[in-house]
Amino acid sequence: METSEKMFNWDEEWNISFAGCGFRCIYYLGALSCILERVPQLVHGASKICGASSGCLVAAALAVGIPIEQFCVDVLTVAKEARKHTLGVFHPTFSLLRTVRDTLLEKLPADAHLRASGKLCVSLTRLADRKNILVSEFDSREELIQALMCSCFFPVYCGSIPPSYRGVHYMDGALSNNMPLFEQRNTITMAPFSGESDICPTEGTFNFFEVHYSNFSIQVNTGNVHRICTSFLPPTLEKLAEICHNGYVDALHFLRERDLLGTQYPPLSLMVETDTVKPACCEPVKTLLNGQNPHQEDHWWLDVKVIEHLPVSFKKVLCEACRDSQCGDTQWSQLTEFLPVKAVMDLLALLMLPIELTFSLTKSMILPLLTSTADLCRQTWRSRAKDPNSALSEQHRSRKSSNSDLRTQNGVDQNIKPLTSTLSPNSAKLFIGTTTVTWTSSNAHLPV
Repeated sequence: METSEKMFNWDEEWNISFAGCGFRCIYYLGALSCILERVPQLVHGASKICGASSGCLVAAALAVGIPIEQFCVDVLTVAKEARKHTLGVFHPTFSLLRTVRDTLLEKLPADAHLRASGKLCVSLTRLADRKNILVSEFDSREELIQALMCSCFFPVYCGSIPPSYRGVHYMDGALSNNMPLFEQRNTITMAPFSGESDICPTEGTFNFFEVHYSNFSIQVNTGNVHRICTSFLPPTLEKLAEICHNGYVDALHFLRERDLLGTQYPPLSLMVETDTVKPACCEPVKTLLNGQNPHQEDHWWLDVKVIEHLPVSFKKVLCEACRDSQCGDTQWSQLTEFLPVKAVMDLLALLMLPIELTFSLTKSMILPLLTSTADLCRQTWRSRAKDPNSALSEQHRSRKSSNSDLRTQNGVDQNIKPLTSTLSPNSAKLFIGTTTVTWTSSNAHLPV
């Protein structure tokens, strides 16, 4: 590729596109930390920020203004929560989609749909015909959340019933278009898999085989096989920190290759930590661990070289997450390292799995039933409270109906009217068989 083709064109509009990658989306956060630290205009000046699957969550965070350090905390929290269970994300008591929705409801601002409209582009796959849909306009905050949830729904992995957006069921956008706006020339593509993306890992060996699917290119090698597995099954927090650092290094390589660290945007020197200079994230930790074992002051929970190039804010986030996951249960983790104890723990986990599954299914069936019953009672109470006259008339009608039923049961026909005499007071009728005899007081005798 010629030098002119490598140069980034600031005169044209440009886009940023993130491929779907599951838990490896932390790679994007490391890459973005490098770009925002050195060439922030490359992110802030983008015309559209696109994404599919977990990539759309990163794009949404940039579009609505959520700090990427905060997003990094959420990714580490979800990964830590998933790793607590025996089957990870497939455990019946853990719902990845519900966790993502709760996080979006908590973190998205009230005007998120206004900030995202026209800026964010979400890739969706329509369930009916598997056609790709790109959504960039949102009428409400709830509608934005629905679009993000649909793009993150991977069949079987996230459940069996896909969510809906504007009344239509959609699923993971990566199944039909994993790199939105890939065809536009000035689109910066990012992916945590080695391939043809602008910012991606590089393999040391030459690859003859590549797979092109859904506007996405990925090389066939053992490294990508491992990366795909860790996309669905979250690795350790230390490994996630390393993935984040790799994103930073690959983004820095991209900026240098495109000559974006020139005079217009001067580069910042890499602050490589040495043995004599401790990283800034260790300062509060040394005070916290004062008086404990000396090896704990050497950053034993996370290798300093893994995060040496990251900004201080990311170092603190990653260090705190790794320290909390290891320092909190150090003695217990050491105990479970013994093979007999580990075997017993695994056996108990398998025995408890049917019980947990039964509890989860019962909970999922009873809670919706109780919720719907409570909503029905609440609506009935509100309707009666709004119109008391209608409630009284309904009560009157029901009382009248009950009285009518009572008379019917007693053998009284409502259609029978009471008998009234049409004869004069001085006359009378006598019924003898089929013969009717009428007489008056003036008659002397009865006719024969």
